[in-house]
Amino acid sequence: MHDVAPTPKPHQPRKLTWGRRILFAFATPIIATFLKVAWFTYRIRLQEDEQFTEIVERGEPVVLAFWHEGILTAGWLFARLLKRGVGMTILISPSADGELGTMILASFGGRAVRGSARRSGAAALRRLNHAIVEDRQSPAIAVDGSKGPRRYCKPGAIMVARVAGVPIIPIGFAASSGWRAPSWDRHLVPYPGSKVTITIGEPFVVEKEIDADTLEERRRELEERLNRLMEISEARIRVPVKATPAAPGQTEEDE
Repeated sequence: MHDVAPTPKPHQPRKLTWGRRILFAFATPIIATFLKVAWFTYRIRLQEDEQFTEIVERGEPVVLAFWHEGILTAGWLFARLLKRGVGMTILISPSADGELGTMILASFGGRAVRGSARRSGAAALRRLNHAIVEDRQSPAIAVDGSKGPRRYCKPGAIMVARVAGVPIIPIGFAASSGWRAPSWDRHLVPYPGSKVTITIGEPFVVEKEIDADTLEERRRELEERLNRLMEISEARIRVPVKATPAAPGQTEEDE
């Protein structure tokens, strides 16, 4: 049997002003259309691990792990998985502005779990566990978000996978050309027409019983796998590796 946490109470996101309601209602279809057009221009090459393909065909949930800088690129993959029948859930901030992300996600058929890893981490983990066990959803987690350090894997995804008893699927990506935002994650925005590679690695299984030392070992191993998949993706389109992980403890405010 799964180690199922008590059913979490519905999270109450902050109320929107009428002005934001109107703005978000207009912005949602515009942003969704922009994403679809951008993805259409990319020459995307997807390399998928066979074990992951089998998991999808069986309809089993997983935890998808990726670096925060690839949200735009990963969005294409998540939209594709939704069409393949995978229930996608993403953790989104409970702030008023987070409602825009929730509305955009819903326009593609995905779900949002409202919560903050920094302010309400335990509650967010319980809601994600509930989404997996009760609703058979597959959470997608930017394991270094939402404030970094860049490419430093935090243990949240490992804890979710351990409690729910599902594997973690690491994801790497690269683009032949693009713009890097001046943000803590150096967010990648591929230029129209760019070659984009997405590499889905083999399932990463976390033991049910785990102590603090083993948790740190698994955290580092997942971090290494993610970085290796980034290197593989970059090599597939011959992009030199320019990004380096931030030193532990470095955050957006430190830069």
